[in-house]
Amino acid sequence: MNKIEHIGIAVKNLEQSNTLFAALFGEKHYKIETVESEGVKTSFFKQGPNKIELLEATDPNSSIAKFIEKKGEGIHHIAFAVDNIVEEISRLKKEGFTIINETPKKGADNKLVAFLHPKSTNGVLIELCQDIK
Repeated sequence: MNKIEHIGIAVKNLEQSNTLFAALFGEKHYKIETVESEGVKTSFFKQGPNKIELLEATDPNSSIAKFIEKKGEGIHHIAFAVDNIVEEISRLKKEGFTIINETPKKGADNKLVAFLHPKSTNGVLIELCQDIK
């Protein structure tokens, strides 16, 4: 793993949260994107080398909707940048981690993504991200 790619925060209302985080960071989001396959609308903020992804459910059966229903708004996941997501999945599987997506899928912000189950990472949902070239 190279670095923290972003921190994902589940929100109930993306428009209101964009206003809140723009006030917090002193600048507006740089991108809004819908990921139909995940039932989510995302917004990205950048502060120096760090990124924050806000996630609003667009489908009541999506993982974000279920997360907010169960835990409320808040940190949903930490994403790490990797050079080769397939090799990293294989390595982590051999280390005993539970992989949710053994085959990477297209995510937001032009990334291939895969997730590690929180039961194998002390309760933290971990996302692996590789730039799509």
